[in-house]
Order: sequence, then structure tokens, then C-alpha cells
Amino acid sequence: MNKKRIKRGTRMLRKCYIAAACLIACMGGVQAQENTCVIKGRMLKDSLRHTPQRIQKIYLTQMDEYERMINVDSVKPVNGTFTFTRSLKQGEPELLYLLTGFDNGNVQLFVEPGTVEVRIPDAAFPAGGMAKGTPTNDLYNQYKEIRRLCIKEQTDTLNVWQEKHGESFNQWMSRPENQEEWVRVGAAAMVAASAAQLRFLLEHNDSPLVPLMLEKEVYPTLSKAYVQRMLKSLSPKLKKHPYYRSFSNVVRAQELKVGGELPDITLPLVEGGRKTLEDFKGKYVLLDFWASWCGPCRREIPYLIQLYNETQADRDRFVIVSFSLDNKEKDWKNAIRTHQMDKEEWTHASDLLGWSSPAARMLGVTAVPKTILIDPEGRVISFSLRGEEMVSRVKQILAGAPAFGEGDGKEEEKK
Repeated sequence: MNKKRIKRGTRMLRKCYIAAACLIACMGGVQAQENTCVIKGRMLKDSLRHTPQRIQKIYLTQMDEYERMINVDSVKPVNGTFTFTRSLKQGEPELLYLLTGFDNGNVQLFVEPGTVEVRIPDAAFPAGGMAKGTPTNDLYNQYKEIRRLCIKEQTDTLNVWQEKHGESFNQWMSRPENQEEWVRVGAAAMVAASAAQLRFLLEHNDSPLVPLMLEKEVYPTLSKAYVQRMLKSLSPKLKKHPYYRSFSNVVRAQELKVGGELPDITLPLVEGGRKTLEDFKGKYVLLDFWASWCGPCRREIPYLIQLYNETQADRDRFVIVSFSLDNKEKDWKNAIRTHQMDKEEWTHASDLLGWSSPAARMLGVTAVPKTILIDPEGRVISFSLRGEEMVSRVKQILAGAPAFGEGDGKEEEKK
């Protein structure tokens, strides 16, 4: 009797193990689906007109922070079809570009969990293709259709005005008052078109597509105050998404001022890897723009070293970040060693793009040396500290003196 019970118990236990294994496998499959994007494409015509040349490869590319197109994957099409499989970072939608190897545009698509279906009528003109099948791609198609209709309406409005005057239109336009009227009509049509696009974006303010479109297409036509309202209208759940952070940086960069929050910038480190200004939140930061070829910068270095040495006890709440506008890595690194700036916990960064550096452009750096003192909340204390004044001011603040003068940063402090 006991043996039968033992056998029965063993069989039940085995079934439990099998069921558990199946459950784990299913969960793993679901997780894999949530972090994978499959791109399935088809080209209805995969050769150039009037030639036997066919598409040899399809390229998947992305634009880096320096606006360069970087290949991230490629496949060889088979009978006009192709498939990409992409592993995703935290399941976040990311805009990529599909190229056919020819130079006539690309298919813009968002990589996100699920299957993206791409249809390209003519491989020689990939810009005529479309991606669909996932939430962000489908939403992007809706946005593009609204944009197309807005442009058509704007064009139709101007065409009606032109037809109204027929052959005499050029003569009518020769009078200054009529030119002004034409501009007013065109501006009104453009405002109406922009309003329709904005309404659509605001209705979908929880999608990563929205901050991307606001930055790339809409914000240049809006006032600073309205752009700031648009940023505040976005869903809080987007705050960690790269497109939200990028748009937020654009808004911050519109008005750099004492007491204002500084845009985030990327810091490619001298030892490899990278950080951002956001990584130093919670500390006072002296952001120092310099270059090895800059004489005034070299004259400032002794004061920076003095400040570094005299704030050793405050290393947990104060850091110096030196960003070089050099173009040559050798010159940059040699200058750090030669001037004894290679100190522990002194952060050195450069993208080696000189004056073309996005960090310099974002922060309005037009001359070096340039220092920006930032408080632990990311607000600007000063744009112009140098020499003994710089050393004295930083030490006073670390000792407890007010970081802001009368009226500086009051609005931000109230928030």
C-alpha cells in the first residue's frame, strides 16, 4: 500500500515539475516577445529602372547624437523579401531608417515589440515605402496623413488666391500691399495646418512619437512660451525616454540664464565610456570648456588645480568636469598630462569635434575658456567665473553661502 502511494506521489511530483517547466518556458517566450521586434519587408520592384541591377542588401540604420547615419544591421533580400530581428532596450520605441542601397530616401520605422510590416513599391525610391503593424508605426502613419492633408489644404488655399487673379496675378503681386496680403493668407493657412498637427499630438501625449515630432517638425514654428507648455503637457511616463529628454534639452537651451536648468549633454570620457551631466545631479559641478591650443585656457589651469586641491574634503558634493574642444585626441590627452590635470575624480570629456561639438552648440559656447557653475538641482549659478574669483566663489558656496544672488533662481526655487 505504501509503495503504491509513493509511486502515485512520484508521478504527481513529476507532473508538477513538467507543468512548472512549461510555465517558465511560456513566461520566457512572452518576455522574449516583449523585448523583440521582427521587421518583415517586401519590395514590389527590386531593381533600378532601365537596368538589370538588383538590390543586393537592405540596410537598417540609425542617426547618432551627432546626426550621422550609422549602419546597425543588413540583410540580403530573397525574391524581394527581407527580415530583420532586433533585440530591444527596455521595449522602448526607437526610430530607425531602412535603406535599399540607393540614394533616394529611406523608410522611417519605429522598432518596438511586435512585428513591423514594411511595403516598398519601388526599391529605387524607398521614401515611398510604409511601415505598419505596431502602435507607434501606426500612429506615425496617422500623423503623416494629417500632415499631408494640412499641406494640401495650405497649398489649395494659396492656389485659390492665385487663380482668383488669373493671368494678372504677377501684376497684382507687384504691389507691396498685395504682397503683404499674400503673406498674411499664407501665414493663416500655415497656422491652421500647425494647429491640426498639434491637436493630434496632444491627443496622444503618452506616445514617444510626440516629443520626437515636436522637436523635429513643430517647435521651430512656435513661441518659447508655447513650446514650454507643450513640454509640460507630455505624459510623466515619458520622462525617461530619450526622445523626451532630447526635446526637454531643446526647450532648456532656448533660454540659458542664471537660475535656469541647464540642458543635459553627453560626456565622452577620456578613459572610455560616457556620462551625462544628469549623472552628476546632487553635486555642484564646475563645467569647464577649454582646448589644448587655447592660451587663456592654459593660464586658467593653475586656478582649476588650486580649486581641485582646496576642495578635497568636498569631493562627495563637488566635481570639476573639463570638456575639451580639441579635434585631435593626442593633443587633448597630452595637454591633460602636461598640465597635471590627470587627477582622480577630475572628469575629462571630449567628442573631438571642436566647435562643431553638440555640447558646445547646445550651451552657447562661442569662446574658451568658458566655465558654467551648476547647483545640485542642475540650475546655473554662473556663466563667467574665472581665476581667483572662481576659486573663492565655489569655496564660499561649499561653506554654506547662498548660491544665488537677489532675484536669481527665485522662480525655480518656488517650484
